[in-house]
Amino acid sequence: MLEKVCIKNVITASEIVKVQHLNAEIWGSQAIPSHQLLAAVQNGGLLLGAYLEDRLIGFNYCFVGYQEGKMYLHSHMIGVEKTYREQGVAELLKHAQQEYAKENGFQLVRWLFEPLEARMANLSFLKLNAISYQYKSDYYGPLHDDFNDGLPSDRLAVEWWVERNHVDDCLDELEESAEEIVPWSLTVDGLPMLDRDGEFQRDQVFMRDAYLLAIPQYLQKMKVESPKLAEDWRYKVRTILTTLFEQHYAIVRVKKHKEYVNFYLLVRRSLLAL
Repeated sequence: MLEKVCIKNVITASEIVKVQHLNAEIWGSQAIPSHQLLAAVQNGGLLLGAYLEDRLIGFNYCFVGYQEGKMYLHSHMIGVEKTYREQGVAELLKHAQQEYAKENGFQLVRWLFEPLEARMANLSFLKLNAISYQYKSDYYGPLHDDFNDGLPSDRLAVEWWVERNHVDDCLDELEESAEEIVPWSLTVDGLPMLDRDGEFQRDQVFMRDAYLLAIPQYLQKMKVESPKLAEDWRYKVRTILTTLFEQHYAIVRVKKHKEYVNFYLLVRRSLLAL
C-alpha cells in the first residue's frame, strides 16, 4: 500500500477543505478551521497531504517558529485516517517535511507529542532519530478530543535536526547497559503499572550514563479500562522525566518490549554529538 501513497503540498482552498474534514474526523472540536490553514499556507506555512489513489488519508501541518535566536519549522499537527495508521504514512509525511526543511534552509524541526503515546514515541525516536529534553506540563490545558480527553495535556518537546545525526555506535552499548529507573509490573487486571511501591525520589541524584523508563504500549486502551491507572502513569512519568531532564539527560531512543510497555532510553546529554 505504502508505495502507492503520494505526498504533496496542499495549497488551494478546495484541497484544504478536505484536510479540515479529516482533521475534524480525528480531533473533533479541536480541529483547526479551514480559513486558518489557508492563511498559514499562504503566509509561509506548510501543509502536506498524503494521498492514496487521489484520496486524502493523512496530513501534516507546519509553520515557521522562532525561539532563542533560532528559526525552525514547527510541526504542529499530524493526522492519519484510522484505517491507515501504523502503516508508515506518518513517517512518509515526516520525511517529506524533512526535504522541505532542507530545501528552504531550515536546520531544525520541532514538535510536541503526548509522552505516553507509544505510537508517536516510536515515530519520533525510533524511526526519525529525534531527541527530547524538555517536558511541558498541561501545555494546552484541558483538551476534550478522543486522543486527549481525561488527562492533563502534558507534552514532550522534540527536536529533529534534519542534517545532523546524534545517533552513533555508543547508543547501542548504552542501551545494553541501561537499567530501568523504576520497575513496572502488572495489576490484577493485567494492565501495566509503573513504580508500584513508590521507589522514585524527586531529590535523588542520578549518576549512570543511561536509564530506561517504561511507557504503556496502549495508552488509549488503558484510559478506557482504568482511567485512574492512566492518571497514575501521567503523574509518575511527568515527575521522572522532569527530574531526569533537569539533571541533563535526554530521550534519544525507544526500546521496544514484546508486550505491555516500551521504554524510553535516556542518556546523559554530554555523551551525545549535539
